[in-house]
Amino acid sequence: MYTRFEAAPAGYGVDYRGLELLAYEPDTTGRGCPPLLFVHGAFAGAWCWQTHYLPYFAGLGHAAYAVSLRGHGASAGRETLNQAGLNDFVDDVASAVDELGEPPVLVGHSMGGLVVDMALRRGVPAAAGVFLAAVPPTGMAPSALQMMVGQPHLLWQMGVLQGFGPDWVDVDQAQHALFADTPGPDAVLEYTSRMQPESQWALFEMGFPRWPRWGHLHIPVAVLGAEEDAIIPPWMVRTTAWWHGVDPIWIPGAGHAMMLEPGWRRSAAILQGALEEMGVSC
Repeated sequence: MYTRFEAAPAGYGVDYRGLELLAYEPDTTGRGCPPLLFVHGAFAGAWCWQTHYLPYFAGLGHAAYAVSLRGHGASAGRETLNQAGLNDFVDDVASAVDELGEPPVLVGHSMGGLVVDMALRRGVPAAAGVFLAAVPPTGMAPSALQMMVGQPHLLWQMGVLQGFGPDWVDVDQAQHALFADTPGPDAVLEYTSRMQPESQWALFEMGFPRWPRWGHLHIPVAVLGAEEDAIIPPWMVRTTAWWHGVDPIWIPGAGHAMMLEPGWRRSAAILQGALEEMGVSC
C-alpha cells in the first residue's frame, strides 16, 4: 500500500510536491514505539523496502514507512533528477517526517545513510538514526578507486546503469555487486529492472569528503555494515562508526542489498536488535 502527500513542511524552504510514501500499519499497537522511516540508496526507490522489511517491522508493532526521494520510484521529478542534490534529498526526508506527525527512527541505506546523517545534523526531528551500509563522510571516491583496481567490472556496470539504464546492465555482474546471498534469477531480474539512473549532481557530491562539524548527534545512533558488501566495504563502515562514536554492528554473510537477499530475516533481526539497544523498539 502507498500514499502520496502533497504538502511540504514549513521551515525548510521546500516547494516540492508528489513524493511517494509507502506505509505499512503495525499489526499490534505498542506504547512508546516510534515509527520507522526507511530512506533508499542510489539507483533505487522506496520499493526496495517493500518486499520484506516494511511488512516485517509492521509485524513487530512499528508503523513502517519508506519514502522515494524526488525523481526516484513513483515520486515526481524524474525529468529534473540530474538537478537534484543531496540537500534536496534532505528536504524530501524532512517532508516525509513532517507527514508522519511524530519523530521516527530514520534508517538510511547507502546514499540514504548520508542523507539521513545530513538530515539529523540539520535538525530534522528523529527518535534515533540507523546508518545501514551508509556512504561514509569520506565520500565514495576511495571505494571507486578500490573497485577500479580490484573489481573494475562492477564500476563499469554502474556506469552502464547511469548512462544507459537498467536494460543494458549485465544481470550477472549486478547480482555480484549487490548480493552475497543471491536471490533466484527471476527475483534478480525484477530488482535490477526496477533500478534507475541516479542524479548526476548527487553522484558528484558523494565523490568528495563531506565531513560534518565535529560533535556527536544528540540522539541514539547505530551503524550497521554487511560483511560481504562490495560497494561499502568494512573499512568504510568502521569510518562511519568512528565518526559517530559507536561500535559497528555486522551482518554476517550479507551483501550491499541485504534487504532483498533470501537471508533478509537475518539482517532485519540484527537491525531490530540495534533498535532494542537504542531503546526505540516495540
